[in-house]
Amino acid sequence: MSNVIASISHPYWASLGRAVREGRTSKGLSQMKVAGFVGISVRDLAALESGFVPPEVVDNLSRATVDAFDEALGWEEGTARKHVTEAVSAASTPSSFTLTKSNVGLDRSTYSRDAWIRLGKAVQAARMALKMTKPVLAYAIQSTGKTILRLEDGLVYGDPRTAPPANYNSEKYMLKRLALLEMALEWEEGQARQILEGKTS
Repeated sequence: MSNVIASISHPYWASLGRAVREGRTSKGLSQMKVAGFVGISVRDLAALESGFVPPEVVDNLSRATVDAFDEALGWEEGTARKHVTEAVSAASTPSSFTLTKSNVGLDRSTYSRDAWIRLGKAVQAARMALKMTKPVLAYAIQSTGKTILRLEDGLVYGDPRTAPPANYNSEKYMLKRLALLEMALEWEEGQARQILEGKTS
């Protein structure tokens, strides 16, 4: 069977990722076992299950066969493919959510785009003052250089459908890393949230 993953951009992985995680844990299977069976790394499987699949991981996942998840998890043939194709189909229907000036507030983010842009500028200024590279900061917050690039550009979204296809940083993903960000940049505890909330000058 042909592999449909290669043509799918990361916002459409969430449904399959949730199903894989639920199927794997219900059967008591380790990520290592499932990843090995499907032919991807544990890191890539973890990204898939989290629903946050950075573009650099998509290339690795694209070499896997969607149908292998059916066999690995004991699913009925076509189950994994169905999760993916339904997500793509839903996104391509006329009722699909499209970001416009009128619905920009419907991103389902806790913080506004302006707030993330404000934090991104503060992060960049602090990183440069410390003469720290993006990869070093990325390592400190257990992420990637591309994540730092997107953060500094304020490209953080609560809903992947509102993001440019190659520039999605999950707000949930970033909020979990604020404490690490503060330690890496030598900020006070809670300073990142204060910046997001516009409580600092």
